[in-house]
Amino acid sequence: MPQIKRSQPLYEQLMWRIKTQIASGVLEIGEKLPSVREMALIEGLNPNTVAKAYKALEAQNVIETVTGKGTFVRENEGIVDDKLLSQLHLQMTEVVIEAKRAAIDAEQLHKWIEELYGEIS
Repeated sequence: MPQIKRSQPLYEQLMWRIKTQIASGVLEIGEKLPSVREMALIEGLNPNTVAKAYKALEAQNVIETVTGKGTFVRENEGIVDDKLLSQLHLQMTEVVIEAKRAAIDAEQLHKWIEELYGEIS
């Protein structure tokens, strides 16, 4: 599993963990997430931090909250917005620039991507 950056805000770290669990199948479509308070206890976080993470994940269509029922993993409808595509492209550009600077060839990058897809899928 990818290493979390210590400088990354706690709510973003929680978001990353939830997204990773969804991508790897640990959390399945339609599965109920712990309540904000339960997740705060599990993760050792302030409930406001968990609420912020949940709100951001909901804005990204990763999860959905049903009033009176809870928060659930949302089905990926294959819709990727332009903002996400732009962010991913920028991140990939940064990785490629750093790889070139470190004299890592494209073949090695492809191997890493295939390995990571295998770990997460």
